[in-house]
Amino acid sequence: MSNTIYDSVYRTLLNDCTSLIIPVINEVFGTHYSGDEDIHLYPNENILTSPEGELYTRITDSNFVIIEGSPQRYHIECESSESDATMLIRMYEYDSQVALSDVKIEGSTLHVNLPRSAVLYLRHNHHTPDEYKMIYEADGMQLVRRIPTLKVQRYSLDEIFQKELYYFLPFHIFVHEKELSLYNKDANKRQILLDEYKMICQKLTQLWQEEKINELTVDCIVNGMKQVLEKIAVKYSNVIKDGEKVMGGEILDYPAKTARREGLAEGLAEGLAEGRSVGIKAFILEKVDAGVNDSVIVEKLIKYFQLEEGQAWDFLKEVLG
Repeated sequence: MSNTIYDSVYRTLLNDCTSLIIPVINEVFGTHYSGDEDIHLYPNENILTSPEGELYTRITDSNFVIIEGSPQRYHIECESSESDATMLIRMYEYDSQVALSDVKIEGSTLHVNLPRSAVLYLRHNHHTPDEYKMIYEADGMQLVRRIPTLKVQRYSLDEIFQKELYYFLPFHIFVHEKELSLYNKDANKRQILLDEYKMICQKLTQLWQEEKINELTVDCIVNGMKQVLEKIAVKYSNVIKDGEKVMGGEILDYPAKTARREGLAEGLAEGLAEGRSVGIKAFILEKVDAGVNDSVIVEKLIKYFQLEEGQAWDFLKEVLG
């Protein structure tokens, strides 16, 4: 699957607001994680070999382990299009590569632990299954694997907030996709969408004030909503303009972004190089503890702290010792 804005938003949420994935796991697998579990993120880029011997890359959308009792590895793919005939083959390739990162060899025995996998569909049609099935056959025996699917368009906003599926909020716009042309032409119809955005922002503000989610989570969700809107409504300027007006500060100021911007400005103005260095190192430690891989941490250091790539790697190496 090619990298899209939707994939990027999905992965950003996973990297920056990792605990948001827990309610999604509970929803799709029927688990009962509390949300306080440790989650270790793992690299999602795998190099495969074609039958012709050529190397190619498969990038999974998520590869992580939840540490609670016996650690369990999970793999969830985010698909923006309806299901197609290649999905099963791709899931087989992804899962096989993810499993290779967790194999154990005891004497002459190889233990392969396949992840619990699912597919998150942003769009679906009547052909999209509720689950996929893989049947592994060898020596007259069969292993049946079931891979459930989640269809985001089926979830109302009430259900999303009730089940704490905040991970879905940036993608809720897909519910309105077929009406965007009408919304763009008719301000009264467009108000349906704007009222939803206002309600989402108000609820997020309330959750933040009640300390049920933190500022960074609010920031990531709202920025994700903006990015997905800009992509899906690229042909509809009125929808984008009014939607961004709602999310740009009238209803919700982005507290995490504002704090980060003000903090950097203050630090630069006062010349507090040492204080800034401490802040950068604290940021790195937080990401390392969350299991974020090195290259992603460096990308964020460049983006958030305006570091040169070499400086970012130097900070990371210093923290890691």
